[in-house]
Amino acid sequence: MNYGIVCEFNPFHKGHKYLIDTVKATGNNVICVMSGNFVQRGEFAVYDKFTRAAEAVKNGADLVLELPCAYSLMSAQGFAKNAVRILECTNAVDALAFGAECDDITELKKAASLVKEKDAEIKEMLKKGISYPAARREAVGSPLLDTPNNILAIEYLTYTKLECKAVKRIGLGHDTDDVNYSASAIRSRLNTDEICSLQNCERAVLAKLRGMTAQDFLKIEDVSEGLENRICEAIKTSLSLNELYDNIKTKRYTHSRIRRIILKAYLSVTREYTFDAPYIRILAFNESGRQILADMKKSAELPIISRYADISKLDENGRRLFELECNATDLYNLGYKKALPCGTEQKSSVIII
Repeated sequence: MNYGIVCEFNPFHKGHKYLIDTVKATGNNVICVMSGNFVQRGEFAVYDKFTRAAEAVKNGADLVLELPCAYSLMSAQGFAKNAVRILECTNAVDALAFGAECDDITELKKAASLVKEKDAEIKEMLKKGISYPAARREAVGSPLLDTPNNILAIEYLTYTKLECKAVKRIGLGHDTDDVNYSASAIRSRLNTDEICSLQNCERAVLAKLRGMTAQDFLKIEDVSEGLENRICEAIKTSLSLNELYDNIKTKRYTHSRIRRIILKAYLSVTREYTFDAPYIRILAFNESGRQILADMKKSAELPIISRYADISKLDENGRRLFELECNATDLYNLGYKKALPCGTEQKSSVIII
């Protein structure tokens, strides 16, 4: 069987290795769809997408596809929906696997059903100024919604028709000091001079934001109900990104949501890019992945992009999205201590291990 895994690998750690090894233990292949240069927490990936994709293949993944920045910077719902869509549109994925704090698929499915049932109640709570995660937790009442991997697992179950396999997350958990199984713990120990970091181009970001109006911010998904005015006021006095996040944050708007909005503003990722994923981008593969890719070329529902020349086969949305990705990578390249030039996206090559 070919299992699909939605991932970020920011960076790759032993927990990711455990997930892949568990799935492959019975002879399965693994197809990953991975966030590109920007991750769902609203930050630059510490290593570029091709470096991370290569590391994944070296550690057992057979084929790595890209989740474009327009989708990797969405909320958990948009992130999961588009990642699952890309996997399903390959017509090569038989089942979905994910790591979660709870590995009981039945319980996760119950929680997913309750979220759907309580949708109207959740929307009423949002009107009272409660954040979506808090409103969902209160309406559903399930402790499964207290941990990040369970939350994403529930979103995957909501959007996929594929068979699903949950693998128990090991280690101390998300956002702990566990350097073996926590990506945040690893990131906190990395030298910012040796990785790509949003902080390395902080003034460039602030400069872009200072030139934007409230109407400009309204063009960004997740900005509504006066948040655009709050952002504009905060920009006038904030001298750092962390100060800006703190000045915008309220009970209703979480830090992660604000970070995503600010990064999308910097990258010009507006609402016009919320259409469904229009292509499948190849980042890396091994010999098993080569065969999967050969089969995909015959069965995939979307165009497959493995080199710059392939964009000629895309429709208008596909070309616009790929152009956005190229421009976003040019800005990502400013996140290194020694900045990289423009055009690296167009010149990139698929990694073959």
